[in-house]
Amino acid sequence: MNYCRPWIALLLTLATALPALSQAASLELLEQQCEKAREAKIAPLREAAIERCISARRSSRSPAACERIYADFGQGGGTVDGGFRAPMFIDLPPCVAYFDARDQQRRNSSRR
Repeated sequence: MNYCRPWIALLLTLATALPALSQAASLELLEQQCEKAREAKIAPLREAAIERCISARRSSRSPAACERIYADFGQGGGTVDGGFRAPMFIDLPPCVAYFDARDQQRRNSSRR
């Protein structure tokens, strides 16, 4: 009968891990939906910025250089003067749902 104990332990481990895996999968799905919604809004603005870069007077930048410059357009991050620029369109409904779910998961995991 000792051969049952490892299986019971394995089943208990799986039973406790499955909800966390399910939450992680749904959180990943929410994040993907947020990024897709953001990209739909950011893409035309990025393209316009690239076009302005290419067509600017006295600009010697190639289209490839302008595309590299604006590759992370809308993603936020640090500024040249040390400030922080927030990502664009994080207030879209799919993003709000993602951030709420992520924060809830963090609160739940910190209680353990």
